[in-house]
Amino acid sequence: MRPEFVLAHPRPTAVVAALGEVLESDPHCEGTVLRGHAVVRIREADRHFWSPQLEVDARLPDPSDEYAPEAPELAGRFAPHPHVWTLFMAIYGLIAIGGTAGAMWGLSQWTLGLTPWALAGVPAALFGAAFVYGAVFIGQGLGAEQMYELRSVVDRAAAKASGGDGELADDEIAGG
Repeated sequence: MRPEFVLAHPRPTAVVAALGEVLESDPHCEGTVLRGHAVVRIREADRHFWSPQLEVDARLPDPSDEYAPEAPELAGRFAPHPHVWTLFMAIYGLIAIGGTAGAMWGLSQWTLGLTPWALAGVPAALFGAAFVYGAVFIGQGLGAEQMYELRSVVDRAAAKASGGDGELADDEIAGG
């Protein structure tokens, strides 16, 4: 549900550091840069409900860590704003509670020899969960242009960290 990318780079921590410089001059993006980690967002003026944010982590090889990469890399994950993510998880929780309550009530009706009409809550909950899941993909489509902007900021920082001028041609950005 949350698109990811991995960018092989010999100095991923330098890319994260360069993100701070690139963000200062970017008219559409802002963010927070920490040691080895950054969160890049669309500026408040351009942000809407479906606006994504990008979390970027520098990953370095570590022989003692079985989950560490074999070569240095930069990993990015697009996600909705935490408030939106929390809203969707709360909706899923309410749907699960409603479906469970419908199942329990319906099974109680059935064991008592009554018409188990409350069991209709189970397929209604499944439909609701599928509807919310579909809304996630609609939101990704509505935020696709902003996802491209966020990724281009990371690509410019990677070029800057590599000794370039921080500008990439359109075909380099699309291919990365």
